[in-house]
Amino acid sequence: MRTMHRHSPQATASRQPATSSGYTLIEILTVIVIIGTIFIIVVPAFAEMRRRMALRAASSELRAIFHLARMRAITRGRNCGLKFATTSGQWRFAIYDDGDGDGVRNDDIAKGIDKLVHPPRVILRESRIVTIGLLSEKIKDPDGDPLPPTKSPVHFNSSAICSFSPLGESTPGTIYITDRNRGLWCVRVYGASAKVRTLRWDPDAKRWLS
Repeated sequence: MRTMHRHSPQATASRQPATSSGYTLIEILTVIVIIGTIFIIVVPAFAEMRRRMALRAASSELRAIFHLARMRAITRGRNCGLKFATTSGQWRFAIYDDGDGDGVRNDDIAKGIDKLVHPPRVILRESRIVTIGLLSEKIKDPDGDPLPPTKSPVHFNSSAICSFSPLGESTPGTIYITDRNRGLWCVRVYGASAKVRTLRWDPDAKRWLS
């Protein structure tokens, strides 16, 4: 006669291997440290890339403005000028046509000789990162001259007017743009050729790069 052996549930359970149902404190802390390290590395790099992209977009906008005025002077056969001015912390530009053949000038604008053709418009309106301005520290401009924070970030010879001739020539000058941090770029217009060039200030090497 065959004998039946019964096993109790308790006895069966006691022979099953023990399993862990969670993470140890050391494992959790390790994951936190890894995430924190990634955050420290990635976030500043992303912010730097975002600022640089904003500066590049701002310089492209300024180049387009200069190109517009130059093309107007060439196609219409008369001098055309961009007058830059700041109001309530915002820089604007207006376009004028020369009325007496000597370029767009402040005195001729005041007398009504040089006519306003496009009213003042805010520059870099869409950018929340970049503004027209300088760094808070004294550096040197691309020509090697002192560039203190108190100097105007917009200058063409001794004024804030960039005038283009029907031959494509222009008033030489520079506009500086900054990301309000360490980033500083400049958009330069060269007189005889009216070539527009963008340069970037390297705060570590203390020099301008193309």
